[in-house]
Amino acid sequence: MTGGVLLFYVTYVILLLCSLLLMAAFTWSGSTLIAYASYQGISGIFMSVSGAVLLLLGILQAVFIALFLFSRHKTTVPYRTVVTEKEQPVLFDFIHKLVQQTKAPYPKKVYLVPDVNAVVFHSPGITGLFGEADKNLVIGLGMVNSLNISEFKMVLAHEFGHFSQRSMKLVLHVYTINKIIYNILYENKGWRNAIIWLSNKGLLAALLSRLFVLLAAGLHFLFRNMHELINQQYMRLSREMEFNADEVALSICGTETAISAMRRAEMSNACFQQLLQRATTWARQQRFIRNIYEAHSMLIKYHAKQHSTPLDHQQLPQYNDDQFGTTVRSQVQFRDRWASHPTQEEREQRYLEANIPGVTITQSAWTLFHDAETLQEHMSQQVYQVLTPEEKPEQWAPAEEFIREIEAFHEQYAFPAPYNNYYDDRPFSDIPPGRLEPFSEEEQTLYTLSTLYAGEHRQRIRHYFRDMQDAATLQAIISGEIQVTQFTYGNVQYRSHEALKILDKLQQQIGRNGDWLQEHDLLALRYHYTFALRHALEAATNLQEQYKRILSHQNRAAALNEIAGMIMESIPIFYSDNNIPPAKADYRIQILRQEAEELQQLLQDLLFQHHISDQWEPDLQQKVAHFIQYQYPYLLAHPPLPEELEAMHDISAAVSDHYNNSILLMKKDFLYRCLDFSELSVAH
Repeated sequence: MTGGVLLFYVTYVILLLCSLLLMAAFTWSGSTLIAYASYQGISGIFMSVSGAVLLLLGILQAVFIALFLFSRHKTTVPYRTVVTEKEQPVLFDFIHKLVQQTKAPYPKKVYLVPDVNAVVFHSPGITGLFGEADKNLVIGLGMVNSLNISEFKMVLAHEFGHFSQRSMKLVLHVYTINKIIYNILYENKGWRNAIIWLSNKGLLAALLSRLFVLLAAGLHFLFRNMHELINQQYMRLSREMEFNADEVALSICGTETAISAMRRAEMSNACFQQLLQRATTWARQQRFIRNIYEAHSMLIKYHAKQHSTPLDHQQLPQYNDDQFGTTVRSQVQFRDRWASHPTQEEREQRYLEANIPGVTITQSAWTLFHDAETLQEHMSQQVYQVLTPEEKPEQWAPAEEFIREIEAFHEQYAFPAPYNNYYDDRPFSDIPPGRLEPFSEEEQTLYTLSTLYAGEHRQRIRHYFRDMQDAATLQAIISGEIQVTQFTYGNVQYRSHEALKILDKLQQQIGRNGDWLQEHDLLALRYHYTFALRHALEAATNLQEQYKRILSHQNRAAALNEIAGMIMESIPIFYSDNNIPPAKADYRIQILRQEAEELQQLLQDLLFQHHISDQWEPDLQQKVAHFIQYQYPYLLAHPPLPEELEAMHDISAAVSDHYNNSILLMKKDFLYRCLDFSELSVAH
């Protein structure tokens, strides 16, 4: 890692020196030519012009390199609040004791932020890079809101474990280098503006600007490759640093605390992100929560209730292995080249192997903070200033109302409990044409509601859809869309060229599970059809027709999703590349027009289905009507502008979202009706 950092600095200095030497050489050559030309008569005029050109070229290339390599970009960090020992004496006493235990330097400053996080960072600047930098600690109040004191201690001890590592100095260098390279590649507009200005100053200046464009392309290539080289090394270093910091924290807090802290933090972060999304929507409706951490705690408890997770006496969820084991994760894993942390599974495995006992202090981490409620409300106001700066809180809504709204939304789309999540988050399977076959007498004795919708079926369905996603990932590795040298599948490491062999086996497994799901969905439908047939032929026929209508809506929704994806893919092409080859542009426009035609037809169909379109907001209804009447004919005659593509995408995405929700309600209604044709109705 040190070698990579030195390589960057040496390359940077060499580029500057070469530019200065080139400017000096051009200046000396140009000056010499001009001085010599004064003795040469008429021919001296051409020599003087040549000398002036050399002088100008030397100066321009130096200016260009300076503009390319130097650009001040100020990074702002929202809602980072400094807290002092005078304000929070108990917290600082806790930090002081923890610093002694970890044998780490004491933080120069302690900051509070609203989210679920805790980090350490060096103070920026040249002094920090090449001298003794101050170390600072950032504490997220969302993290405090979801941990007990022991778990909070584990999180901070992990960060102090970073404080004690000499390699943190390298991290600061890598961070600075990444900022420099990112600024050069993506944010520095100075040299681009200079080239545009130069290209408008005549033919010779335009030719010179093309030369600078080629130079910029070469420098971009150099810095992109250097960025990749440095970060490949940094990833390895960062991974080891995380494990070392874990060892420091684990030795102090123990295995059980480490695992519970990680699990609670993960679920808490998911709840906090959901909270921020909903709070933003509420703010635009002029509804504000005075204390978002009160709502955050309620949301954590609500999700725990939804997943049958027990709470301790501090009302914090107790996540066990079984509850985390229900999450089906991809079997294809390859480390994100820009990732700096090991996976949760890797860290938990190391915690378990260490098997270090610890003492748990179950009180909430908020007990370490003075006047916690005022602090929470102050941070909540800062969150709103960043999320919706244009909206000013005028009235406060109780946090309970926020949770009731989320609960009502979930209940609105939740399927009946007897199905054991069998139909959740997936489409209904196709059925063969013609009338369904009722159960035989033998089948009626074999299958019941509880056996058809047993809990283990849901896990098999999850694995089936997980495998399909893994197959798509493997296909992307094979085609080169995902460029990796190696990956793991089922915790076994493979080279990228072995992806095809795994894909073949996986597709066979997908085929078997797909056939099983198709057959089992049909079996379940026939079960309800049999009970409906006992009631009346008309009831059974209506049940089958209702299922077919849902399948028809599913197909339309899938087509709408594909159109939205296609439009989304087209936006960056028309945005970022102004030099699209004519043949490619014509082909892309032709595809877009086909998608627009299909979109127009779908929107017309949905607009006249009032049980669906009446649920749209008036603004969306107007946009759809405008697209059908005006926008689509326009697209037939003109290439689309980027903003028009965005409008198309917004319409298709919004209608798709509403349509999928409508289909969920259709499915819910169908499934409740199926319960009327089951052994439950017979029992009642």
